[in-house]
Amino acid sequence: MKKRYRTIFISDVHLGTKISQAEKLLKFLKTVRVEKIYLVGDIIDVSNLRRRFYWDSKINAVIRRLFKMVKKGVQVIYIPGNHDREIRDFSGMDFSGIEIKKSDIHITRDNRRFLVEHGDEFDGVLNERWMWMYDIGDRCYDFAIFLSIFINRLVSLFGKQWSLSQYLKTKVKNVVKFINNFEKLLVHKARNQNVDGIICGHIHTAELCVLDGIVYANSGCWTEACTAVAENEDGTLELIDWDKEAGNGKDTDPEIEDENA
Repeated sequence: MKKRYRTIFISDVHLGTKISQAEKLLKFLKTVRVEKIYLVGDIIDVSNLRRRFYWDSKINAVIRRLFKMVKKGVQVIYIPGNHDREIRDFSGMDFSGIEIKKSDIHITRDNRRFLVEHGDEFDGVLNERWMWMYDIGDRCYDFAIFLSIFINRLVSLFGKQWSLSQYLKTKVKNVVKFINNFEKLLVHKARNQNVDGIICGHIHTAELCVLDGIVYANSGCWTEACTAVAENEDGTLELIDWDKEAGNGKDTDPEIEDENA
């Protein structure tokens, strides 16, 4: 049985990189029934594709699944982020049923209003003059993820679970400070726009909480984790950790799964 949600918010999949867990995203999409999907930025990593082209059958399978859901009546809205910022030039357009928007206001079943955007405007590094620094940091991040995957597999041999990337995010003082400031800035913007909350991505750290009376929801990522934000049919929000819910200890091969599922 497919689990029913009214809306799902997914971000930071980074299709076009080797750190993307596209096969798990495909499996997740096949287990849910929804009315609307928000792709909240960095879905296709155009920045990485321009440096070194990487595309495989798993990425094709995810794209086919999304268009198949559109054909079945699911509304799909793509809000580009910083890694796919070139797509922002097409805001207001519709590509085979997928709507492109810079941001959106989503109204939940219980009539709460949420601002939906990627969140990169609050990243102080994202300035055209300093993009070379961002590219260097981006490559260091990719290396850290590869290293984290290796360590995770090594530790799992002893029946343990440990993530280098998650450790750095929760223990390194400057990283923790950046995340806290990021959350405060987005909550401040939501309050200024007179909405009940904000749903974003960008920092790859899933979170669902209330800050100063404003709901802050971050859908996380599909690189070092597999998380999303979902709106239930009664309008409440929940955080989905796909690895924990599905027990995804092993990767799946989307090419051998039933495409009609």
